[in-house]
Amino acid sequence: MRDRNLIQPLTSIRFFAAFTVVLYHSGASFASKSAHFPMFLKTLLMNGYSGVTFFFVLSGFILQYTHRGRVATGAQVKKFAVARFARIYPVYFLTVALMLPFVTISGWGDIPQFFLLHWWVQDSSLGITCWNMPSWTLSVEFFFYLCFPMLSRGIEYMPTKAVAACAICLLAFAIITESSTFISGDLGPFVWMKWVPAPILRLPEFVIGICVAELHTRGAMIRLPAWLVALVLVLVLCLTGDPHIGPFVTVMSALLIASVSANRESRFARVLSLRWLVVMGGASYSLYLLHQPVHFAIKTWIGADKTIIAIQYPVLLVLSVVMFLGYEEPMREWIRSRVRMKPSAIKEVTDRSL
Repeated sequence: MRDRNLIQPLTSIRFFAAFTVVLYHSGASFASKSAHFPMFLKTLLMNGYSGVTFFFVLSGFILQYTHRGRVATGAQVKKFAVARFARIYPVYFLTVALMLPFVTISGWGDIPQFFLLHWWVQDSSLGITCWNMPSWTLSVEFFFYLCFPMLSRGIEYMPTKAVAACAICLLAFAIITESSTFISGDLGPFVWMKWVPAPILRLPEFVIGICVAELHTRGAMIRLPAWLVALVLVLVLCLTGDPHIGPFVTVMSALLIASVSANRESRFARVLSLRWLVVMGGASYSLYLLHQPVHFAIKTWIGADKTIIAIQYPVLLVLSVVMFLGYEEPMREWIRSRVRMKPSAIKEVTDRSL
């Protein structure tokens, strides 16, 4: 098993990234129209979508760190596939089903989402639907998982300088195309981007994470203070409303992950390793996928008053922890045990990627 002292602080950061996305979807619009919120807070909330970029980079890092050298044979790839399915699908399926009371069933266009294929083609004429909108990232992640065994093995055999050069080239691609800003190539600055599926456009973020993990494994660590990297990231997100901030977040996400990994005995990392923060980080996947069903339920069944809507946040936090401990982890272990994979203890929060 890999070093839990590294996994735990990164798991905790996921909670903050997930919650910024939640606030972006359900609170940013209200805050932007209110005179009671300071400008820096409005700007931060409107930049909340950038938390997805952190997820994609972290996903590549965690997978490479935990599965490096373990996806070389058919049996190992099968084990990896089962672990990924057990990790994401039970919560995903349940949260999509929870949207049934709030959607209109359209027919065959509803089917791709149940196979995590609904974001592979963005063509409104096809009538493909997405009941739980935040799940678009899971469709993208599914593509990443299919690519991972090949990418992991390829990068593992590359010289260290080539791995670093690969990460730099992918960062340059993200900066030039602004690919880490969009959920569809139709919004990109180049005409050719509209023909490229979103999972391919967002793949560089994932591969950057793999490269950072590979460099970390080889001892090429970045010794920047992690707290300083986090502070700069938050300050920029508070001070600029530039809609094309995605490339900057990609760079800073890679630096933050690398810095925490290289300084996991620092005070910053130790604070992030507090048990309750690790649990909240573990529950961040449920938090992320539950927030739209909870928002719709409260708005539909209780009311749309701003005070009532505000209760969604404590309700969501409680429900996400309950789902994590009472459903997500037990289902994960049950599925893994059914294929004779060694279950991990619930208290050992590992392999936490979105």
